[in-house]
Amino acid sequence: MSRYFLYCACCCLLASCAAPVVEKVLPTPATGSVVGSKNYELAPNDTVSVTVFQEPDMATAQQIARDGSISFPLIGRVVIGGMTLGAAEQAISKRLAEKYLVNPQVSIAVTQYAPQSYTILGQVGAPGAYPIPYEEDAFTLPMAIARAGGNTRIGNLRNIRVNRRQDGRTIQYTINMLSVQGQQFLIQRGDLITVQETLF
Repeated sequence: MSRYFLYCACCCLLASCAAPVVEKVLPTPATGSVVGSKNYELAPNDTVSVTVFQEPDMATAQQIARDGSISFPLIGRVVIGGMTLGAAEQAISKRLAEKYLVNPQVSIAVTQYAPQSYTILGQVGAPGAYPIPYEEDAFTLPMAIARAGGNTRIGNLRNIRVNRRQDGRTIQYTINMLSVQGQQFLIQRGDLITVQETLF
């Protein structure tokens, strides 16, 4: 019995001492947001509806290409992938105002979102790729692990790796999910989560 209490005490001590979230940039590039109204970042394969106030002939609905661009009347192809809705509206308005329209009022709406998913590997019940549910305002790391069947008996919740592509580089987070910060860590589209094995 005393050994059991000693083991529990050691686990609690390790959980409290582990850094909640450690971030580093991986030296070798790898291949590879929470959805919300105006803060949502447009992505390839999203389908958008674009309208210009008092210019019905310019209305268009199309899927964003793999390079993040759409084809728009008068101005041709314009890259809006990676932009928020507001930034994309301003980008198109600016291009139209340069030569064609005076103070154009552009509105963009997403009519169909591209599939957003994350991949989880390692010590979980069912490794694989899972969709990020659109109905969740904040999709956290514990929610992602729960959808994969939870951690196995030897899954180490104090040592979870998340690889994320960001600004053309790969960021690796090492997360202690037993900490408050780890419980609140948000999963984004394309994240690769690895639940490490407990070493003892």
